[in-house]
Amino acid sequence: MKLTIGLTVLLAAQSAAFAPVATPQLSRADVTLGMSAADAPTSKRKRALKKLGKFAGALASFGLAASGTPAPALAAAGGSAALQAGTTNVARMGLGAAGAAVAAGAAGKMFKKTSPGGDSSSSSSTTALNLKKGAVEWSVEKGSKTFGLDLNAQLPTMTVTAEPFPQATKAFPGALTNSELVIMINQVLEDAGYDKDKTLVATSLCCDEVNRPLETDLSEVYNTNFNMGGLAGFPFGGAVSFGAMAAHIPDGGSCAVVYGPHVGVDHDGSIGTVERRGRKVGGACCGSAVAASGYVSGVFNGDKAGSIPDDAFDAQQAMVGQSLLPFAERLETAEDKMKELPFALYDAQTGLMKQILGKSSGAVAGDGTTAVLGGIQINTPPEYSDYFLPLSFDLYNSKGEFVEDIMPKSIQRPFPKVMDYFPGALTNAELVDKVTTSIEEAGFSTEKTLVATSLCCDEVNRPLETDFADVFDTNFHMGGLAGFPFGGLTSFGAMASHIPDGGDTLVVFGPHVGVDSTGAAGTVERRGRANGGSCCGSAVAASGYVADVLSGKAEQASLPAIVDAQQYFVGKMLLPYAKQLDKAENKMVELPYALYDAQKELMGKIVTQKADAVADGNVAVLGGIQINTPEGFSDYYMPLSFDLFNNKGELVKKLWA
Repeated sequence: MKLTIGLTVLLAAQSAAFAPVATPQLSRADVTLGMSAADAPTSKRKRALKKLGKFAGALASFGLAASGTPAPALAAAGGSAALQAGTTNVARMGLGAAGAAVAAGAAGKMFKKTSPGGDSSSSSSTTALNLKKGAVEWSVEKGSKTFGLDLNAQLPTMTVTAEPFPQATKAFPGALTNSELVIMINQVLEDAGYDKDKTLVATSLCCDEVNRPLETDLSEVYNTNFNMGGLAGFPFGGAVSFGAMAAHIPDGGSCAVVYGPHVGVDHDGSIGTVERRGRKVGGACCGSAVAASGYVSGVFNGDKAGSIPDDAFDAQQAMVGQSLLPFAERLETAEDKMKELPFALYDAQTGLMKQILGKSSGAVAGDGTTAVLGGIQINTPPEYSDYFLPLSFDLYNSKGEFVEDIMPKSIQRPFPKVMDYFPGALTNAELVDKVTTSIEEAGFSTEKTLVATSLCCDEVNRPLETDFADVFDTNFHMGGLAGFPFGGLTSFGAMASHIPDGGDTLVVFGPHVGVDSTGAAGTVERRGRANGGSCCGSAVAASGYVADVLSGKAEQASLPAIVDAQQYFVGKMLLPYAKQLDKAENKMVELPYALYDAQKELMGKIVTQKADAVADGNVAVLGGIQINTPEGFSDYYMPLSFDLFNNKGELVKKLWA
C-alpha cells in the first residue's frame, strides 16, 4: 500500500476533532524537500531540514499515543499528492516506519476536515493535509505553532511509501512489517512496565546496510540504539558491549535487545538474495551467512575444519562459520537450505546471547530488566517494506535470570520441538499455501473448491480448518474421534452435492498428536489450564485397549450401545497395529502413524466408492498427521500422501511424491 501525504498552504476553517480509526501499516518513509534555489538559500534549507526533523520526531512521539488516522488518509491508499513547487534542490531523508505510521495518526489530532476541492466554510488561512485520492482535506488554523514548527511557513513535501511484499510472508509465514513490529514491541514493553523515555534499545543485526531501516524505525520511538552486532547479526560486541550499553541506560530505566540474522527475498520470491539500491542484479543476502554455509557444507562432506585466527583481520567470518558447524547436517538435509539457514543462525545466536546475558546482566542497575526479542530480519527490494519474524521475546532480571515469555499470544511462532519427532512437518500457513498452489496447478479454482475435513473433534484442531477456510470459504466436516471419517459414504455424498457448479473437492484427513512445551509427545498445554493433557485422548485410550488385547485380555466382542460407538471403532481399527505400537521406541510418536494408516484405508474405500457423487470434478485427498502445540505457537501438519482422483474413484496422479 502506498500512502502519499502532501502538506500545502491552503484556505480553510478552524480545527475540529474527529473519530479515530486504525493506524495504517507503514514502513520505510522518504521525505522529499522541494525548494526553489532562488527562494531558499543554504541557511533556509538547513533550517527547513531541522524543523522538519523536529516535526517528524514530535509526530512520532506523539502519534504512538494518538488514537487513530483520518479516514480520508486510509482512503488515499495508493493515491499520490505532492507540493506543487519548482524544485531545483532536493534532499531526501528517512522518517522510518514508526514516524510514518504515527505521523498520520498525529495529523488526525491536528487537522480539520474541509470540503472536497479544498474549499472551507471559512476564509481563514490554514495549513492542510492534502489527500488527492478521496478529495478530502484536513486543516489547522494558520498562525498556530505545533511542536515548535511555525505552520505559517511553507512546509516541505512528505512522501510516505509503504508497500507490502507478499513474497516475504509466503516464504516466512507470521513475519511482521517493520511498522507492525515496532508497534508490537512498544505495546509489549509498555505492558511490562517500561517507560520509552527511559528505555535504551540495543540491536545485534548484521552490518549489511539493508538492516539499518529497522534500527531507524526503532529510533523513532526509543531515541537511538546501541549496536552490538557484527557479521550475520552475531552479537560479537560480546559481554563487554552489553556491559557498556547497560551503563548508558537512563536512570531508573531498562533495556530492550533486538537480535537476529537476516535473509533476503527478491522480486521472484527467491530466498537468500535481494535486489539492492542502484544495482540491476541482486546479490546474496546475507553474504556472510551464505559463505559460512558453504564452509560448513565442505566440512560436513570431508573438508578439514578451520580454526578461529588469532588475528582481527577476518576473525568474525571464521566465528560465523564455527558457530554454524553444529547445524551442518540440518542444513545439508534441508528442503530449502537458504530458508533453513537463518533459522540455524538464529539458534546459534540465541545461545551466544544467553551467555552474554548470564555474564553481564548484572550491569543493569537497580530494578532494571532486559527484554530480549530474537528473530529473523527479512530484507525486500528497495520499494517494499522489510519484515521481521519474531521467534522469542523474553524478559530477564538484572541477575540474568529468565522471568517470563512476553511474546504476544497473537504471534504464531514456529515450534522447533515438533521437528524432533516429525521432520518435514509444515506450519499450518505453509501447508495451506503449498496445498493451494498444488491444486491450482492441477486445475482447481479456489472459488469453486469445497474443502472437506476429517479431523478429530478436539477443539485444538479447528485452527487448521479456519486457515483453509480463509482461502476456500468454509469446510464440510466428516470427522469424528481421533480424526476417523465416521461420516462415511453418506457424508461424502452429501458433501459432493454441495460442490459449486463446475468445481472440485479437497479432502484433508488425519489423526492428531500434541507436543508440549517440554518437548513431550502425546500431550499439550491447553488454553486456560495449568497442566497439559493427553492429545489425542481418544487415540491414547484406544492404544491402551490395544495393548491390553495384545497382552491377552479379551477383545470387545461386538458394537456397544450407540452412546460410545465411535470409540469402539477407533480401538477396533487400531488392533491390527498392536505389535507395531508395542515395539515402537516412542509409542506416542508411533501412534499417529498407525492411526493414519488405518484412516487412509477407510478414506480410500469412501472415495473410490462414492467419487461418482462429484458431478464433473476431481477429488484431491491430503492425508497426514496434525501436530498441536502450546498456545502462542503455530500448529503443524505432517503430509504423508496427496493424491488426485477423478469422479470414478480412479487415481489420476500423486500430487506430492
